[in-house]
Amino acid sequence: MSAHLSEWTLRRLHAGELPGKESQHARAHVSACEECQGVLKGLETNQARFEAEIPFERFEAGVERTLNKPKAQPSRPLLNGVLVAVAASVLLVVMVRPMLSQPPTNRLKGGASAELRIGGGGPQRGILPGDTEELEPNERVRLAYVPGPYRYVLAVSVDDTGEVSELYAQAGMSFPVEAGQGRHWLPDSVTFTGKGHERVVMVLSDRPLEVEAVRASARRAWEQAGGKVEAMTTLGSGGEETHWLLLKP
Repeated sequence: MSAHLSEWTLRRLHAGELPGKESQHARAHVSACEECQGVLKGLETNQARFEAEIPFERFEAGVERTLNKPKAQPSRPLLNGVLVAVAASVLLVVMVRPMLSQPPTNRLKGGASAELRIGGGGPQRGILPGDTEELEPNERVRLAYVPGPYRYVLAVSVDDTGEVSELYAQAGMSFPVEAGQGRHWLPDSVTFTGKGHERVVMVLSDRPLEVEAVRASARRAWEQAGGKVEAMTTLGSGGEETHWLLLKP
C-alpha cells in the first residue's frame, strides 16, 4: 500500500480544493486505506461540530456603506465598540467559513497567530496566509487573531486599483487586543465588491499604529509592486503583518 496521505491533502480533499486527477487519486487511496478513512471522517465530524457550534447566522449583522463615493466622508458605524471604516470596494457585513478544527493560521512570535475564514456559501473554509483564494458570489470574510505578546491590532485591504480600505480600526488607530491568549474574532465580517484581487492584511503591533500611516505604506507597497496587488509583499507598516490574497468573482 502506498504511503498515507498527508493531513493537509485530506483537508483539501474534504474541502473540495484538490484538482481533478489529484482528487481522484486521493479518493482512490482513501477508499483502500482505513487509516486515511479515519482521518477524513474525523475532519468531517469536526466540520459538522464547528458549524453546529458556530453557525453562519450567528455572525450576521448588516452594515453597508454607499459605493462609488471615494471623496465623501460617510459616517463610520460603531460595531461592538469598534469603528469600522470601509472603502468603496468593500461592504461590511458578517461571515465565517472556517475549514476544520485546526484551520490554517499564520504562526507569529510568542504564540501569536492570525486567521482568515470565508463563509456564506457551502462549508466554512480557511486559507493559508500567502495563498490566493477564489471567492464565490456573496461570500464573506472574517478575521481572528491570537495576540501573543502583541498589544494592538488593525486590518486593511488593498484592491487592484491601489485603493486601501480600513477594515478594522478605532478612531483612526489600531485598537487594543482583547484580554486572554485564546482566539479572538474581529467583529462582523467583510464582503468585497467589484472584481479582481483584494489583499487583506492584519497587523499586530506592540504600539498603536495610525491608520493613515499604514494606508500610505500600503499604497507605496502597491506602487513598488508595479501596481499589481498580487505582487505585493510587506507593507512596511511597523508591525507583524499577515497577508491573504483573494480573487473576487
